[in-house]
Amino acid sequence: GAKLAATSVPQLIAYAETVGYAGYRGLTTAGAPLLAWGVATGSPWMNAGVTSLTAVMAKVDLGGEAYVAKYGEDEYVNLVSAYSLYIGIASIVMASFGFGTLAQKVPGAVKTGFKWGCELGVLASALPNGIYAF
Repeated sequence: GAKLAATSVPQLIAYAETVGYAGYRGLTTAGAPLLAWGVATGSPWMNAGVTSLTAVMAKVDLGGEAYVAKYGEDEYVNLVSAYSLYIGIASIVMASFGFGTLAQKVPGAVKTGFKWGCELGVLASALPNGIYAF
């Protein structure tokens, strides 16, 4: 638990900033879901949380900076929360209809292209912050 917490804190801050809002929000919004996940699964080997890919997708899909500029960060946090909930519901529905077996039938070249595209997208979004660090 302590190792997971120690590695999760920087991730939660970074992913909150990647999605387009203040880093502390990553900590305040993750507590209850991570606790519920831990109680529900009881497994030290399973992990649930935001990934850089989902953070970038949310920011792009929802028009992060423009939305914050127009409606404010609090409204954007509400929007990202609703978006995450809908993605979770859609994932459960797709899993119940067997979409996992469909995903296994995707050709290897398509999977490779998707992975490279995602990696380049994450790199492109993180690179400006890395350059500013120097």
